[in-house]
Amino acid sequence: MYQNLLVAHDLSVEADIAVRRAAQLARQHGARVTLLHVIEEFFPDRMMATVREAAEVALRDAARASDINDYQLVIRQGRAANTVTDTVQELNADLLVIGAHHQQLLERFDGTTLERIARHCRTPILLAVDESARPYAKALSGLDLSHCSCQAWRAGYRLLAPDAELLALNAYQPGKKADRADSHLDTQRELLRQALQDERTQVPATGPQLLCAVQQGTPQQALETALREWTPDLLVLGSRSRGAIEQAMLGSSTRYFLRRPPCDVLISQ
Repeated sequence: MYQNLLVAHDLSVEADIAVRRAAQLARQHGARVTLLHVIEEFFPDRMMATVREAAEVALRDAARASDINDYQLVIRQGRAANTVTDTVQELNADLLVIGAHHQQLLERFDGTTLERIARHCRTPILLAVDESARPYAKALSGLDLSHCSCQAWRAGYRLLAPDAELLALNAYQPGKKADRADSHLDTQRELLRQALQDERTQVPATGPQLLCAVQQGTPQQALETALREWTPDLLVLGSRSRGAIEQAMLGSSTRYFLRRPPCDVLISQ
């Protein structure tokens, strides 16, 4: 269950989609909502009050359009990624909801604002892109049996309603020993089933229907195949790779799907 939702709103149309998703989740979980806007530009003191007032009006309009009656507004000044991450911690938010981000030229070297937030935020992040904001019915979770991916699976489990489905997908690469592929595939399926049994003890008894599958290929290939064939409305990913070199950055598959979201994407450390 999620009780304290924080929406990072940059006053864009895409951010309004995040507000609509937060409204749906607030109704589902009985959660409270905070709308945050970060003013990155520098303004003289005499102009700052006007800028803040305009931001507050925009946030109130977004909340009203999504039928959110119980909410609070937070307006901060600073760098967006750092300020959002600090506010998540300060407010003890248990889910950060954010809209699609338009990548700027200079960000190609340092990653988007969302990617910078994801590298440091310890709270699950939901990238909301579905304009309908219907309750999630089918979620796909990439599960490589790492601690990070298991944490993400738990975050997805807690987000979903009991009538939803959660498919845990493990990618399997047979390597050079193709003659042993079937045996290794059976072993991988058993490892995945055992992992899910262990994870089931870490989450509430009431939750979505659980499914699991092993798909041959790289993690990205396996996810793309499942996205195409199963058409989930939520993709759940760990924010870290299993590789030691990538522990300090986003995993390649996570970064790929954040930049090309096929549906709403939930990521967690």
